[in-house]
Order: sequence, then C-alpha cells, then structure tokens
Amino acid sequence: MAKKTCKGLTYAKWSSGGDGTPLVYTGGKVKTDYLCNVDLTETRGNEKEYADGHQIDADKGLNAVALALELANNDADIKKDILGHEEGESTGELIVTEADAPMVGIGYILCNRFKGEETYEGYWIYKIQFATGGVSSATRRDTEQWQHETINGDALGVSLAAAAKVRYYAHIDGQATEAAVRTWLNGKAGITP
Repeated sequence: MAKKTCKGLTYAKWSSGGDGTPLVYTGGKVKTDYLCNVDLTETRGNEKEYADGHQIDADKGLNAVALALELANNDADIKKDILGHEEGESTGELIVTEADAPMVGIGYILCNRFKGEETYEGYWIYKIQFATGGVSSATRRDTEQWQHETINGDALGVSLAAAAKVRYYAHIDGQATEAAVRTWLNGKAGITP
C-alpha cells in the first residue's frame, strides 16, 4: 500500500501517569499544514543464544522508538509546547534554556492508497521528548529552495496498568475516513469537540 501523505499533527503536554496508571494530558492541539515528513523508527534487540553449535533462542524485543518530524512551520506554539522554549522579555522573543524539553504525547494521520482506494491510519506516541537538530539555512539561488526544520524525539516506554507491558505507541489503520482517525487522535490527546 502506497503512503500518499502525512497530516494532522496532534499533540498534548504529558501531565501525569504511566507508572501503572492512565496517562493524563493537557493543552491538546491540532496543527494543520505543518507536516512535511514523518519518520518513526523502532530499534529492536538482536541478541542470540547458542548451544550445541546452533541458535536456540533470540531476543527481538523493542528497545527504543524515535520520531523525526520535518515541519513546514516551526512556530512559537511548537517551540514553547514541544521544545520547551520560554518567552523572553521582548515581544516575540523566545529563549532556549538549559532545561529539558517537556514530555508530550504526539500523533499524526497517514493517508494510504491502493488500487484507487484510500484508507487512513493514525499513530499516537504516548510519551516523547523532542529536541531540534539545530538551525540550518541556505541563501536563495536561481530557484526557490524550501527549507524546513526537523525535530527529533525519543519515546519513553509507559505502563498504563499494574503489571502491564510497556507501551511506546498506538496505531490504528484501515479506517475508511480521515474523520475516524481524527476522532481517535483527539481522544488520545484529550481534545473535545
């Protein structure tokens, strides 16, 4: 199935939970016309055990989840809410401090196409912390070159109930409408219509 587009950046600040209790988010937001590219990467174990000259066991458990978002617009909301920048003394001034970026829950929608039929899927990363990769710019040349900033995040595993498996993200797919995924994401972020 071909991935046609990514859209509908959704996030909320993590407030509490995750140590055997439900997650609580505040300040949920939806940003449209922001996402250019999304790269969700899993790192899995590759440990093998051998005995009597052959492999007898393997560990392919999930070790880490990373998310890279290329954004068309990295506005003050994103910088304050996701990256933890603080308002300065002057109007419009944002300060980058030594403090860690906040923990957030974040999600997005993917539109897929197969044999002319579109379906939708959504991703929600329960708890993640972002950082910028730095700011890089180039001067204009013969033609306009669109330049975007990428923010990179590392997901933290959460346990939502006592003795439950650690979770990193949730995924919903095969939805006939984008609205169905939007409703699911809004529920995850605590956004009410």
